[in-house]
This record gives sequence, C-alpha cells and structure tokens, in this order.
Amino acid sequence: MRARLPDGSVIISGFLAKDAEYKQVGGNNSSLTKFAVKVGERQPKVQGERGEAVWVNCQCWHSVARATKALKKFDVVFCVGKVEKKPYTSKDGEEKVDVHLVCEAVFVQPTAEAAPPQELGGDLSDFEEVLNDEGTPF
Repeated sequence: MRARLPDGSVIISGFLAKDAEYKQVGGNNSSLTKFAVKVGERQPKVQGERGEAVWVNCQCWHSVARATKALKKFDVVFCVGKVEKKPYTSKDGEEKVDVHLVCEAVFVQPTAEAAPPQELGGDLSDFEEVLNDEGTPF
C-alpha cells in the first residue's frame, strides 16, 4: 500500500524481506537503521506471468532508528515519512539517483507469537437472551 499526504509525506505498508540493518554513522555516532519494504507488485506485461515486486528503501534516524533496529524478516510495518533523492556516481562512473523514504514514524504489526490467542466467548451464564426489542433505547 502507498499513499501521499497533502504535506508531501508518504505512507507505505508492507513486509520486510530481511532483517533491518542498524549502525552508527558520522562524527556524532548518529543512529541509522535501513530496511526495504515490499509494498506491492507491478502488473506483468504478459498475461499469466508473475508481476514485478515493488520495494521501498527506508532509512530511520536517531530515536526512530533505535526503535526500529530490531525489525526482522517478514515483520509487517506501516511507515510515514518523506521521499529523499540523492544523486551519486556509481563505481562504473554512471550517474544514478538513490531514492528512499526517510521515516518519521514506523508502526509494527504484532505477530502471532507476540499476541497469544484469546479465548472467545467466555462465561455467558449471566446474560439473558432478548427475544424482542421492547425497552431497547435505540
């Protein structure tokens, strides 16, 4: 899923294909976490073939980086941030542009292991069955 907000922020949602990479960079040892999120698939050019995956490279800085450094493969995330484009020259001398989402907030969908299943139903012995709606306020 992808969406753009009026202020230029972008919202994406999807899963990680590998663990997030955390490191400290620069003279101030700033925290940086990088990961890629699969947000969908492009339609195949030929009917019956598999579509091409659409990935968004994400970067988190400072407190957001420290909060996301434990992201693991297959975690489902919801990210809000701004798109940043940085031109660079590859080792081959080719001019390229690195496009990534600088995340301002990242929310993680809890996994089945993190949230044990709760018993449905419970004790209903104290409840009375209502057969008509007389006396119901709505």
